[in-house]
Amino acid sequence: MFITDQHRSQIRSHLDVMDRQSAILRTLQSHSQEEFQAQPVLQAAAERALHIALECLTDIGNLIIDALIMRDPASYEDIFLILTEEGVFEKGFADHFIDAVRFRKLLAHDYRELSTDGVYAMVQAHATDFDTIKSSIASYVSLT
Repeated sequence: MFITDQHRSQIRSHLDVMDRQSAILRTLQSHSQEEFQAQPVLQAAAERALHIALECLTDIGNLIIDALIMRDPASYEDIFLILTEEGVFEKGFADHFIDAVRFRKLLAHDYRELSTDGVYAMVQAHATDFDTIKSSIASYVSLT
């Protein structure tokens, strides 16, 4: 199969949402850890922005995997690993970003185990990574 214009349109839409969440994460990245810990609204914004940005990645990944008939993913983490195997992301970036992909499970399912320090660390480590994700995906599927 191949990536159609309809796929590209859906991918663009997800990337637009990811962009908005990434902008929020970059804003949150500028706050000190003390400030972040003292303001529950900042924590909630970080959790939601991370969660939505990661969901966009998995949604895009599923679109690409289905359209190009790649192997079926066994998990959300596997979606990212398949995209890396197929050349969407460089191995070095994947090694760096995989902990953010794994963090999605905490955000979505194990939220009672979230720590403010853990969320802050994810924001600090990965807020700008979504720019790399966007450019890698856009290049791979030939978005103009």
